Amino acid sequence: MWTERIRSGCATALLNSKLEGDYFFSRASVSGCSDTAAVAVQVAKVFWKKRLDCYLYDADGSLTGKGLDQIDTMYVLKAGKAGGRTIKTRVLQIDRPLLPVWIDVFCRSFAVPEWKEEVERIMDVNFDRLELLLSYRDKVPAGCAALYSKNGVTGLYCLGTISQLRRKGLANDILATAAQRSDNLFLQTLGSEELLPFYKKAGFVVAYTKKIYVLRRANKLKSLKKPCSEINLD
Repeated sequence: MWTERIRSGCATALLNSKLEGDYFFSRASVSGCSDTAAVAVQVAKVFWKKRLDCYLYDADGSLTGKGLDQIDTMYVLKAGKAGGRTIKTRVLQIDRPLLPVWIDVFCRSFAVPEWKEEVERIMDVNFDRLELLLSYRDKVPAGCAALYSKNGVTGLYCLGTISQLRRKGLANDILATAAQRSDNLFLQTLGSEELLPFYKKAGFVVAYTKKIYVLRRANKLKSLKKPCSEINLD
């Protein structure tokens, strides 16, 4: 819902040029390819045409040893039992009239005011598919998250708190609220963000990991160990 999805054979590309630089949103994956490195180059060309770097997610090790630069690791975490944790702050699922407030908290939490128009568009179109959570501190909107459920699995996304109200338990209360709403709750975090200890303390466990590689627009294709073969992703 955040991106344009392009699929071809063993490759999938997710793109949104308006959310540039965030590889939660614009990314690609290749799996089960006979020539993984060649496919990686072809996927990268799709991103380069849109003036984006190509971030490749690798869950099965198929990109290991292909001459790519690993820049990060994605941890996919699963919530443990919700238990009886006391929620100390107000956390609610918003109705549509509060959507502008949620968007404002999101943009402030992640310091991306330039994304506001695009986030408004995405959330307006997908509002009925999501549970948008908003937390308050002393009646002030201070934290946000989005829940998306499909096939019995719930993903938690966009967990954030505004900078001046961090380290006050807001994120923990949002996580606890989400865990109460779903028996099968997952989220993702990047190793570079150094939040894994926080999530483990909140009761999450690592389900699996994905290595993240980058093919930048300035990279020379000869750095890869496999020649290119044509795969149509246009």
